Amino acid sequence: MKFHPAALMLLVWIVCIALFLILPFRLEGRVLTLYGFLVMAMFIATFCVGALSASRPQPQQPLRPGVGIDFRLTDQILIAAAIIASLASIMDIQGSNVLDLAEAYQARSDRAGALLAGSQSESTIWFQIAFLTYPAGYVYLIREIGFRLKPVLWRVGAFGLLPVVLTSLAMGGRAPLFYAFLMLIFGYLLRKRVFPELRQDRVARPVVRGRARAFRLGPASKAGIFLVGVLAAVYFVQVFFARADVVGGVEAMFGVAELGWGVSFNGRMSGLYYTLLGSDGTYLVFIFAWYVVQGLVMSNIIFTDYDGPMMLGAYGVDLISALIRRVKGEFIADGFAVLLDMNTYGFLPSAFGSLYVDFKFFGLIPCLIWGWLAGKVYGEIRGGKDPRWLLFGPFVILGIVFSLINTPIGFSNGFVIHLWMVAAFMTARLRLRAPVNRPARAGGRSA
Repeated sequence: MKFHPAALMLLVWIVCIALFLILPFRLEGRVLTLYGFLVMAMFIATFCVGALSASRPQPQQPLRPGVGIDFRLTDQILIAAAIIASLASIMDIQGSNVLDLAEAYQARSDRAGALLAGSQSESTIWFQIAFLTYPAGYVYLIREIGFRLKPVLWRVGAFGLLPVVLTSLAMGGRAPLFYAFLMLIFGYLLRKRVFPELRQDRVARPVVRGRARAFRLGPASKAGIFLVGVLAAVYFVQVFFARADVVGGVEAMFGVAELGWGVSFNGRMSGLYYTLLGSDGTYLVFIFAWYVVQGLVMSNIIFTDYDGPMMLGAYGVDLISALIRRVKGEFIADGFAVLLDMNTYGFLPSAFGSLYVDFKFFGLIPCLIWGWLAGKVYGEIRGGKDPRWLLFGPFVILGIVFSLINTPIGFSNGFVIHLWMVAAFMTARLRLRAPVNRPARAGGRSA
């Protein structure tokens, strides 16, 4: 972790505010208040206080020499969960056209409508099983790429990517795929910390002596990663255009944004974007940037106007929402009805707006705990005594970055993701590590 969690949180929100001010966003029928910004500042400050109370910025210490991690039990658990998730997703999507983006968009809209009404989910038992098990794939990506001297690529695909891809197709969403792509990147970046004995040449390729060759990101591997990134970007773009086609095209989507979302892209210097990029290119800039700044706008409105009940986690955590809907669906419907009247239902509330809807100002307590836990992870990683703490690093960083959208346990099934992450940490065992130049067993040794 390069930045202390408090510094990273401040940086993320400064960038968000700058983007909102620089790009030609213009609010239509929405008003931001000073009170809303003050409450936002209070939540951010609370997170920073929690993080700084757990640890202060400090230099990175080298990992304790001769200490590695035994992942045998962890691997068995994560692989079993990945296989279950893949099989359950296949059973769930059989007979459906998962590649029809318009149909997927409609299915998501139907689920949002059911959630608004507080009715029970109509998802199959297979989907529910996949929903609880596919996040193990994220953790396996970090384990296999970041903690194995020579990652086994077919394992990366079969037990890391496949359950996420299949479940993403079943859900019709994009967030799981994006999250998995980020795990690939973080897993590779972790290698420099997990295997500090590997010499780095001028192009940052690990070199070791003897038969235990480290994983090298050669031209073919780089081309493959680039291709995956391009395909993911193309998929996201096609999803956005499919959404626009449902309402009549890009120009109609701009109208939907202005009248329904309460925001347009017609502010200062907007004509320059239309001239240089055309309507389609401007639409993509607008839609991608709106995902970044949306939480800033919606949380301000929530802080200012929300007077509904505390939703006790049902707003911010999918699993809690599903459980409460089965017990007391009208409670969900009443809370979401208030958000619908405010025209904030279905939009990204940011982590702090989510905490406020769920707990009002009592949300400062979990915010403080979140900051303390992030600071604890930072301190343990910087201390270098126990390499297992590196498992938490990518998830803590992404939790802070995606505070623009929701809390770490609310974004993209985050609650279940973190359960698998903790399970991996608890089942991994410290052990003495053999020198790197000894012969490695098939598949490469673990950290």
